[in-house]
Amino acid sequence: RREMVRIAWRDLAAWADLAETLADLSALAAACVEYALRRLDDWQSRDLGEPRGHGGGGRLSLVVIGMGKLGAGELNFSSDIDLIFAYPEEGETHGGKSPIANQEYFTRLARRLIHVLHTPTAEGFVFRVDMRLRPFGDSGPLVMDFDAMEEYYQSHGREWERYAWIKAAVVAGDRDAGAQLMALLRPFVYRRYLDFGAYESLRAMKLLIETEVRCK
Repeated sequence: RREMVRIAWRDLAAWADLAETLADLSALAAACVEYALRRLDDWQSRDLGEPRGHGGGGRLSLVVIGMGKLGAGELNFSSDIDLIFAYPEEGETHGGKSPIANQEYFTRLARRLIHVLHTPTAEGFVFRVDMRLRPFGDSGPLVMDFDAMEEYYQSHGREWERYAWIKAAVVAGDRDAGAQLMALLRPFVYRRYLDFGAYESLRAMKLLIETEVRCK
């Protein structure tokens, strides 16, 4: 609330231009996601153990991708935050009462993160969370490992998803792993060659957006 008031005051007083206001709101949202994730992950790992890959190595962490306005640094006061969750590889937890699969660990963590950000309380809510941009939308898993993400976009990725990922950015979690994921998906997002089908899909999307704007 303090940060929201600060940002709004600077905006209303004309002490900040539009670009600064949107960037501040986006940074605030990313910070809220980051610190909520850290606290929840710390609590959960004490009960369930630390997730690790099949090949050993260090602790694995969730990667949170910001899509839409959040990913582009263009969040406004009424925006939802569009998120996609991923983790580096399959494996299981170590150090808990009994091991569980990484998929289950990170799914629980993602649900808790959405809950603390999205659920209204007596003090209001932090940010509304929208997960519909993830692979397969509402019918898909809440989190996916990197290999599954790469396979989805190579096999099932649609043109609008390609364009949506242009604005994507890692906003919380393991930044190094997030950079690896972005590199894996780069060939899907930025095609080496454009064909007539790509141009036609762009025209169709532009027409759809224009039609929706006119209807509003």
